[in-house]
Amino acid sequence: MALFLARGFHKVNTDEIAQAAGISKRTLYRYFPSKDELVTATLEHFKMQVRTKFVLVLSQKELPPLHRFRQILTQVAQELSKVSRSLMVDLQRERPDIFAQMVEFRTANIRSLIGLLKEAREKKEINPDIDVPFAIDMLLASINTLLIPEYLVSHNYSFEFGLEKITQIFLDGIKIGENKHPSKRRKI
Repeated sequence: MALFLARGFHKVNTDEIAQAAGISKRTLYRYFPSKDELVTATLEHFKMQVRTKFVLVLSQKELPPLHRFRQILTQVAQELSKVSRSLMVDLQRERPDIFAQMVEFRTANIRSLIGLLKEAREKKEINPDIDVPFAIDMLLASINTLLIPEYLVSHNYSFEFGLEKITQIFLDGIKIGENKHPSKRRKI
């Protein structure tokens, strides 16, 4: 299954998959009657891994909220760096239904971070005037616009690089720092 993630849908054949799994092609087809079903199962497994890491970081209540927020996005980027650009391009072009499910998964996970940003606001880690749901929508708009296969390929960016830059700019914009005094800023 890692072959799909590393090389893409079209660049891997079932012989290679069976060999990498140490099973016969016949056994592979018994569990996965089509390549599409194998791709779907691979992505479901991948989503489960991402979600497990996501929940693990969220549960580390001893860490400051913004630290957990950054750590979640960093770990997600690291996991997604295992997915080849060619797989994402293949999915977007040929299986838009699966690609849409991946976008929905990403959107739901990022929306679930609203509570973490509200906690950060309560602990005075971010500007108290920030509208948290709007900030999350803004983050999602950036991710859903810039972290699509065409943009990443045309600019030769990795998903990991793109998400790190979006996260950095987003957090720098909402944090309260030494030079950022909420009383001197316009209400957002």
